[in-house]
Amino acid sequence: MRRYILPIAAILLAAACGTSTNQAGPAPSHGSSRPVAKAKHSAAPVAKPKPSSAKPKPKSSRSPKTCSPTRDIIVWTKTPGVPDSAQELGNYNLATCESTFQWLQKTSPTEAGNCTEAAWASDNPGYNTDAEPAPRPKKVQVSIGPAC
Repeated sequence: MRRYILPIAAILLAAACGTSTNQAGPAPSHGSSRPVAKAKHSAAPVAKPKPSSAKPKPKSSRSPKTCSPTRDIIVWTKTPGVPDSAQELGNYNLATCESTFQWLQKTSPTEAGNCTEAAWASDNPGYNTDAEPAPRPKKVQVSIGPAC
């Protein structure tokens, strides 16, 4: 069955995608009696962009080398109704060079029953982020939420 589907699909794709500018050429082979549409060309000149009018984008004030992750962070979360969980993140957001600890303080939930803790992965050797429920990390650097 595959021997027949692939060649048929290739033929149909070529027929659908192929465009002919030769108006005196043969009629389409798919049995359609519709005439081939002629391309309309306008006589208006095309405006070309001026290279001097484009402003160069300003370069970022920070170099990617100044904010590259050097250490991993374990982020542990407690949310009501679900098992405690953990994940491992880099210590900086590469797009903004913002510290993960700062980002967590701004984005973690602060409602009753929630807790987010972050610690250096190097301070927690052998920590399993896939464990369920995840154990609390040791040597916590940041704690956010009333359930901490």
